[in-house]
Amino acid sequence: MQTGKKPTGVADVLTTKQAAQRLGLSVTTVQKMVIQGEIEAWITPGGHRRIPGGAVEKLLASKLPAHAIAVQPRVPSQRLRVLLAEDDPIQAQFFKSIVGRCTFPIDLTVATDASMALIQLERQRPDLLVTDLLMSPFDGFHLMAALEKEAAYHGIEVLILSVLDFTEARSLGSLPEWVTYYQKPVIPDRMLGYLDAMHSRLIKKHTRHKDW
Repeated sequence: MQTGKKPTGVADVLTTKQAAQRLGLSVTTVQKMVIQGEIEAWITPGGHRRIPGGAVEKLLASKLPAHAIAVQPRVPSQRLRVLLAEDDPIQAQFFKSIVGRCTFPIDLTVATDASMALIQLERQRPDLLVTDLLMSPFDGFHLMAALEKEAAYHGIEVLILSVLDFTEARSLGSLPEWVTYYQKPVIPDRMLGYLDAMHSRLIKKHTRHKDW
């Protein structure tokens, strides 16, 4: 983040609040993304943060699929909502093939890095986040830190899929004790069993909600 005059060639200038409104995110989330270098910004001589409108539009165009523009309410549903954070297209396709074998409905969204996943988390509130750790430019450790800090995300289950074994992963960064950890390559039947168990819990939650 730069300090000083507005960068040359920037016409559309936004405050943090205005950028948050365009992205459909909270001001706090946008502030974190600026600090972490995920959104271009600068500080005026008066100490105010300013964000180029072009940077926001670029983020919207590159990271947000059209079906995810509106915030989806987090209410019990019989459809399992899964967010996959994976930058390897082969691994992403492998996970899609597993989902395709499920006998119950799944809504799957794929994010190619942690910053995109963070945006989708705020917009969708999925039931399950499945994430790799070694992603570029922002990795799964970055994503785990965000989930730990935001109370709104604490109801989301997390499954980590990584080529690292658990000891190697813990040596590289902090991981919450409550996450489920599978080392790649993952046996498809094991993944199917995990998703099936998650869906069963979801059905119970849905039934309890109707009984209320």
